[in-house]
Order: sequence, then C-alpha cells, then structure tokens
Amino acid sequence: MVLKVDVKLVVLEADEVIIRKVKDKPVSIKICDLIGCQTCEEPSSSLSSLFMTPPNIVIRYISRGQHYKWTAETVEVIGSKENCEALKNEINNKLGQEKERPKKLAVFINPIGGSQTSMSVYSKVVTPLFKAANITCDVMVSERPKHMIDLVSGFDTASVDGLVVVGGDGTLLEILNCLLTRVQKEAGLDYDQPSCKLKPLEVPIGIIPTGTGNGAATGLYGNNDVVTAVLHIIRGQTNYNNAQAVYSGRKLVSFSGGVCVAYGLFSDIIYHTDRNRWLKRARYVVVPINILLFKRQRQFTAKVTVFPKEQNTDSSDEDTDATGREESAATEGKDIEGSYISIASSGANQNFLFPPFGASLVSLIKHPSEFMVALYRECGKLAFLSHFTSCALKKPDAFEKDFLSTHSVRGYKVKVLSHDESPQANSQEAEINKLVDVDGELIEIVDEEYEVWNHMRIIKFYTCF
Repeated sequence: MVLKVDVKLVVLEADEVIIRKVKDKPVSIKICDLIGCQTCEEPSSSLSSLFMTPPNIVIRYISRGQHYKWTAETVEVIGSKENCEALKNEINNKLGQEKERPKKLAVFINPIGGSQTSMSVYSKVVTPLFKAANITCDVMVSERPKHMIDLVSGFDTASVDGLVVVGGDGTLLEILNCLLTRVQKEAGLDYDQPSCKLKPLEVPIGIIPTGTGNGAATGLYGNNDVVTAVLHIIRGQTNYNNAQAVYSGRKLVSFSGGVCVAYGLFSDIIYHTDRNRWLKRARYVVVPINILLFKRQRQFTAKVTVFPKEQNTDSSDEDTDATGREESAATEGKDIEGSYISIASSGANQNFLFPPFGASLVSLIKHPSEFMVALYRECGKLAFLSHFTSCALKKPDAFEKDFLSTHSVRGYKVKVLSHDESPQANSQEAEINKLVDVDGELIEIVDEEYEVWNHMRIIKFYTCF
C-alpha cells in the first residue's frame, strides 16, 4: 500500500512520525520502525506531471501483519522542496541516532543452495531495502563447495557492523563453525573439551532464508519470509542465542545452530536425499516419503546418557557455565539403554523463540540452559509419517506419541552398541552408521559414539523477538 500525503500533514515527534490524514485517523510510525527517507528522482518525462503530482520524498516503514510477517510500506510526500528536504534531513538524523541499526554489513551468498534463487532474491528484494535504509554492503559469493569457509576465514568481522547469510541452514552452519572455532582459537581456549566455557561471537548475524532448510530463520523471525528477515536486520535489534556443540573422538566435530542433531532415521534421510540429486528439488519430498513408507526401519541398540539441569539449585543463568552446568553441580547423568530407530535433539529453547519443529518443544524445555532430545522406538510407518508431518506443520502435539520419549537436557551422550544387521566393512550401511545429521549436514563420528552439549548465549543474531 502506498500512502500519498502533503508534507504539512507529516509531523516528526520525539520517537515517532505522525501522519495527520484529513478524514481518517492519524497514522503513527515509531522511529525504530522507519526504514529510511529518500529524495525521489525527477520524473522521466514532463507528461507524467500533467496527470499527477510527483512526490518529493518517500518514507518507508515496517508494518506488522499476521503470522509474524513484516512488510515494507511507503508514504509518498508532496509539497515544497524546501519543506520536504527539511523533513527528510530531520528523519534521517533521527535514524542516525539509532545506535543498534547497522550501517555496513558483510553479505555472504550461497548461489546454489535451495532453489538457486539467492542471487536474484538479493538483487531484487534485499538490495533495494538495504539501499532505502542507507546500509552499505561488502558482498561475497561462494563459487564452489566449501568456498564459503575460505571467504569467512579471511574476512575481518571488525570492519562491519554485522554479517548477513543469504542461504539456508547448511550455509549458516559453515559460517558458524568457522567463526566460533576462530574466536575460541584466538582466545586460547580448549574448545575440544565440552566443559570449556566458550567465548561468544561479538558480531551479529542475520539470515536471509533462501535455502532448502530454513529452520534457523524460522526460529528467529517466526517464518521464512525474505522481506521479514531483511526488516529485522535493518532494525538492528539483536539477541544472544544458545548453540549446541557435537563432540566425538574427544574432539569438537561441529556446532549446531539449534535446528537439529540426529542419528538413525533422520540422518539416513539426509544421506539418501543427498545422493539423489538427479531428482533436483523433488528429492526433498520423494526420498523421505520413500524411506518412511517403503523401507524397513533400521534399528540399533544404544546407551543414551542424559544430563538434566540439577533440580535442587535456584542459580540464575549468569551463575552457570557455558554448558549450563553450575560449577558445584554433580555431573552424573542418567543412563537409558534401548532399541531405537533414531535419536534426535533440537536446540529449541527460550532464546529460540520460534522452534523449527513445533511449538510443543518450548513447553518440553524445563530451563533456558536446556534443550530437548527425543528417543524414537520402532513404530508403524503411518504413525511415524504422521509425526513427521506434524513436525513440518509445527503442530503443538507433534511429540505426544507413545513411540518416543523426550528429555529436557543440558547435554547427552550416545554410544551405539549394536545394529539389527551387521553391515559389511566399507558398505553403504557401514558408512551411514558413522554419520550424524547436524542442521541438515552429515558429520562423521568416531566409533559410533558422540555427545552434544549446550553452550549458552554464544551467538548474536539479528532478531527483534
């Protein structure tokens, strides 16, 4: 919607812009919701001015809709050039005093992720909005697999106000692993130890969701709408989120942005989906349905040790270490041994306002220092497909199933003891048994044993929630 008003009807107050319409009630726009104010270009021909009065300046602002969707609205202001120019300068001076708003960003684009639309989305949607907000950008585009790691490794994050990832969960994971590892190395920390208190990232990160999986963006913004994500970044408000770290063979093997860490059925789906690229985007539907409905559920016996928060302490989050453990708390866990088809955890917690796998996850988390792990036992194919669909649709009862048990933990360990069928060495099955799904990427583990621990408030994201 474009609103056209006379400059005399626009009043700039201390913390808002008020548009005094003649008949309808006034429109109030908070300063923090303004995107920017710019001078309009001169009409391309004199004929256009014969039929309409061209605006002198344009004010763009954020409007909030349903389902957390934000849009960029426009106010065209007409009147004397002197008054319009004065109003524009006053508005931009106000915006310049907003300390949280970024002025310069580094943008990392994955052009081949998802539907391969990242470049067009950036040029057609993101760039005009950043330009309207007077944000300049250093743009880097990956050209080959793992090239993103090289781009981030060599970039000076202190030269910008924040980073923007144009891609999906996989692209974000590469960048987080690179940045978090680099920060720990520079601080001289032994990050291979789960109990090590990690140093948080100081540079904020925004996500423009153009990937196949956009769980992190959904968790931060409430949806995977590109414009909504851009407007959160423009506003500049940030929040520290927890991250999970995956360890195997006494080493850190990957961080997780909070979407999912899974072994068994979920990692099998990722494995086979990745190997059916000839199906293009259809593989993300065809392969999971084929595995869930027509393949036998692979079972394994495992010992899972869960570490919940100590129930007899009232310590605040600030009194806990990076893994959510109080210094004085016991570190003994509870062993659970059984036969499973999958073990999966999600970093959905009270810092991750919109969990990627359903609102019910928030209610399952007992403390901000914890996250959720689910143990899946053998079940009927239709029952699991129903659960899988409920997760995708974020239904609140998605985890209320008799074939799974959930645990609120600050960390957990998994030791696979045996498989229902012993695979031959170097076979595809043997290869799959060594893999864990971390935010949609497959990570190799040692001796089919790994552990996952929560690290509190170490990633700063652009989000207004």
